[in-house]
Amino acid sequence: MKAYVLQVEGLKLKEINKPLIKSNQVMIATKAISLNPVDYKVTQGTFDLKRPITIGIDVAGEIVEIGDNVSSVKLGDRVCAMVNIFETGSFADFVVVDSEILTILPSDVSYLDASTIPCAGITAYQAIHEKVNIRSGQTVFITAGGGGVGGFAIQFAKQRGATVITSASGDFDRIRELGADYIINYKEEDISTKIMEITQGKGVDYFINSISASDIEKYAAILRFNGSIVGITGIPEKYPFIPFTKAAGISEVALVATYNTNDKDSLREVAKAGEQIAEWISKGEISTNITTEIRFEQIPEALEWFERGKTKGKVVVNKEL
Repeated sequence: MKAYVLQVEGLKLKEINKPLIKSNQVMIATKAISLNPVDYKVTQGTFDLKRPITIGIDVAGEIVEIGDNVSSVKLGDRVCAMVNIFETGSFADFVVVDSEILTILPSDVSYLDASTIPCAGITAYQAIHEKVNIRSGQTVFITAGGGGVGGFAIQFAKQRGATVITSASGDFDRIRELGADYIINYKEEDISTKIMEITQGKGVDYFINSISASDIEKYAAILRFNGSIVGITGIPEKYPFIPFTKAAGISEVALVATYNTNDKDSLREVAKAGEQIAEWISKGEISTNITTEIRFEQIPEALEWFERGKTKGKVVVNKEL
């Protein structure tokens, strides 16, 4: 099969053997792949993965082989999943995945839409629906509203009845269509000043950050008393507030680390979140925010877009092209 293998000298498209499945795993014939910033970061040494290794975190496709101990799915099922990137990857014709983390797809959800669910969709789901308890009328600041995670997070926050403030440098009409109430152009406006202006000096109830841990420290002052921060790309080593001043909570989303827990229930919770998102997509309640569709052969070029900040929404690979 063809696969993108990260070697010592870099990423190469190679012909390799199909992976072998364990008793609790399935093999998926890849139909679509979603690209994420973490895929590019892996090529730059993030997680320090042992090379050579096939990379890629998101896959959607059809089950073509089932392990001896798997009874939850059957051959031919349409699924999507987050791949265990510490062992293998989705940038391949065939992908092996633990059965516990599989999301079975409704018949009317396309493979392309489904491929956006595992990393970006479920990360945003955990941030909005699991880490905090947003109530109608509360205010949320979501960084990077033009990105994949940000796009999902905006929509999930609106489901909860929140007023959504986000940051972006362009593509404002698309972001507004996702539900953002206020968009701050971070290249022209000071984010903290603008948020305090929008909220009439009160600050936001929740701060969902997908940029870096340092951004949490940079914008901590925008949080209201009793508010909460969710870090998607890390959290500060030290609590960013003086005790008894904010009573703020800080939590972390670390989806890729789920595999490291060896906790099958945690994998099942990820799959359940995926099923909920797939249902919303099927009902037309959530947009997958796909802006770019590429061929399998274009993956290396597309990964460079993340480095240059050229991506908008979700970039997906159509294996049928």
